[in-house]
Amino acid sequence: MDEWTDSLSDLTAQQRFCMEFLQKTLPKSDLDTYPAGLFLQFIDHALFLRESVSWCAELDEELFLHYVLCPRVNDEDLSFHRALFYGEIWPEVAELDMENAVLAVNRWCHSHASYQAQDDRTASPLTVFRSGSGRCGEESAFLVAALRSVGLPARQVYAPRWSHCDDNHAWAEVLAAGKWRFLGACEPEPVLDRGWFNTAASRALLIHSRTFGAGKSPLHGEPLGVENGVARYNQTARYARTEERVFTVTRGAAPAAGAKIRLYVLNESALYPIAVLTAGSDGRAAARLGLGDVWVRAELDGQAAEGLNALHLELDARVDRQAWTDFDFRAPADFPVNPAPLNEAQKKIRAEDRVLGDARRQARLQGMYDAGRAAACPGCDDLLREARGNFEEIFRFLSRDANPLREKLLRTLSRKDLRDVTAAVLEDHLQGAAHFAARWPEKMFLPYVLCPRVADEPLTAWRGILARGNGGVPAGETDNYGNLYWPPDAAVRAGRCNEKSRDVLAVARLRAAGIPARLRRPDGVPEVWREDGFHALEPEEMGRVTFTAAPGQQLTYRLNWSLARKTAVGWKLLDLDRGTAATRGGADLPAGEYRVITSARLPVGDQLASMREFPLRAGEEAVIPLRLRDYALAEMLYRRALPPVPAERMDGDRTGNALNELERPALLFWLEDGAEPTEHVLNELREHRTALCALPADIVFFLRGRVALEQRTLKELLRDWPGIGLYFDDWAYDAESLSRFLGQDPDRPPLAVAWDGGGAAYADCGYRVGSVALLVRVLEELCR
Repeated sequence: MDEWTDSLSDLTAQQRFCMEFLQKTLPKSDLDTYPAGLFLQFIDHALFLRESVSWCAELDEELFLHYVLCPRVNDEDLSFHRALFYGEIWPEVAELDMENAVLAVNRWCHSHASYQAQDDRTASPLTVFRSGSGRCGEESAFLVAALRSVGLPARQVYAPRWSHCDDNHAWAEVLAAGKWRFLGACEPEPVLDRGWFNTAASRALLIHSRTFGAGKSPLHGEPLGVENGVARYNQTARYARTEERVFTVTRGAAPAAGAKIRLYVLNESALYPIAVLTAGSDGRAAARLGLGDVWVRAELDGQAAEGLNALHLELDARVDRQAWTDFDFRAPADFPVNPAPLNEAQKKIRAEDRVLGDARRQARLQGMYDAGRAAACPGCDDLLREARGNFEEIFRFLSRDANPLREKLLRTLSRKDLRDVTAAVLEDHLQGAAHFAARWPEKMFLPYVLCPRVADEPLTAWRGILARGNGGVPAGETDNYGNLYWPPDAAVRAGRCNEKSRDVLAVARLRAAGIPARLRRPDGVPEVWREDGFHALEPEEMGRVTFTAAPGQQLTYRLNWSLARKTAVGWKLLDLDRGTAATRGGADLPAGEYRVITSARLPVGDQLASMREFPLRAGEEAVIPLRLRDYALAEMLYRRALPPVPAERMDGDRTGNALNELERPALLFWLEDGAEPTEHVLNELREHRTALCALPADIVFFLRGRVALEQRTLKELLRDWPGIGLYFDDWAYDAESLSRFLGQDPDRPPLAVAWDGGGAAYADCGYRVGSVALLVRVLEELCR
């Protein structure tokens, strides 16, 4: 902060104005983590655009500050990228009108990045550019950054959680001719206001945007409130049918002014927050939401009340949920608010753009790896390949000397870390930890002493600073964007940070002293190694709980059940693994109040849920039988005609809808060749071949490309089962659209659809034991 203050004296009036805006609006963690000079680079580039680009010069000042100048889109890491992006993009858009410039920027983004599921840390736009991939939140931040780099006012919009399927999504909007237009990030289309998510967005309960610091312009949208310095705006009405809901909170029959009203969607069998409203002096707050169910919780001064679709909440109310309580959670029906159909010429343009962009991206990725130099680091070829555009930094670190800890340190990191960590940061951690290697076995030393990664914080060179014992315990900071961390060294220098950053700092300090430490998986509590195992830093009273299911029922965490612990600010979802020990003999958890939720999602998107709360006492061994609600097979069918599935036939010709070529019920599979879930599905299909061949039905595979035909398991199955139909499909759009249409997660292939040939279908994604057997049962029913 002192650096920020000192820098203001040397600035021009325009620079100072912009710097003061950023100082006032950016999260405090940014001011403490990044140097003032970084933000001055963003300011100088934005002022250059303001003077030289017509569509930027015409912008209202407030919109310029929030949607062109602002270096932050959401919770991504920050690094300067604007000049680089401008240099590549401007020659392609200089002669275009605003709308076509936006489309051109998205084509450029597609040629540099594609979707890839990754960890929860949000990489910077520069890292996405250099590594060629990102998840949807990273892709949309990349597109927004690219648009802002050429003066196009842009923002990210977010469906924090869908109601109809277990997922969420982010995309981009750009302000053109005074109107917000949307587009899917790195998914080029020949027109605006179109993406695979058009139908999904029409089923959203809430879609919002954000600014850092509140704005006054009506073009931001309908305000949802400001929390921790971040203002959110409701954009739902432009994507879905909505209705205004007015929530009233009272206490002792009097208005509960200032009460926080938290709105939740049931997703992954857990209640996820999607918005926070603040009750006015009359105890009321309103929001325009999609036409589906919402869970509502109100809080004030330690008192709370909650319920499904609760429009009036009395804070004195006490509800006993010790017994199982059933509730149905209805998803909004789809409605074509933004249908945006393409004609054949536009479809051809889109296909050509995607093929060209894919080819450019692949060529660029191949050029990032230097096989000749990699030979100097034997055994590390995979690390250098994963580094992609960060090859030089990883090579520099690996090749400095023959210390075997260099490779071992890198193998404690994620693929994303390899793509943006610097050699200097790695060197700090290697030199600061190497002398502790002899003290611990490798299984303890590598992940819990040497590894610089604690949670999702930016990786920085904190080890040397902490080893010298600098700084006390930072003061608690609550008014900061909750998605962001202070890195350990920034927290020490600033003398402040939020609670989760303080926990990361506690672990970092122990590792810097050569003591194994980590954050506990379920709840993020710091733990230290003491003789017989990891223990919380602060004394805790513990209990043990085991969850059971009825015979034949399979428990999968965050698929059909979840667990949350009650805290001072509501219920905190625990991060258990999908095959959690809590269902295999028990898990040790802190004593306290817990809530377990189970749900079964129907194809239409609705959920049959049940909830129960229970206390876990110190020393207790509790057994909780989970209630999984029953449903009839007919309830699992999605009764609506499937959208067209354009595809390429084996002979190379294309069809506008492969489904029109099927004359009877079918099992349809979108298979990811070589991936483990697909391998399991193929093996189960072989086991059920006799039963399937006896049905008057077809089996059809949709593959990404012809190379899949060389995959061994698939090749052997097709050899033995020549009756299987084969098509090649555009997974970049068609498979994703169909997955969302059927309420499935496109990031968990394979996708399987049992279809009656008309208007009824059952869909499933991923793999679990018995999934093919269930598909066979459904297909038998459809054939009847």
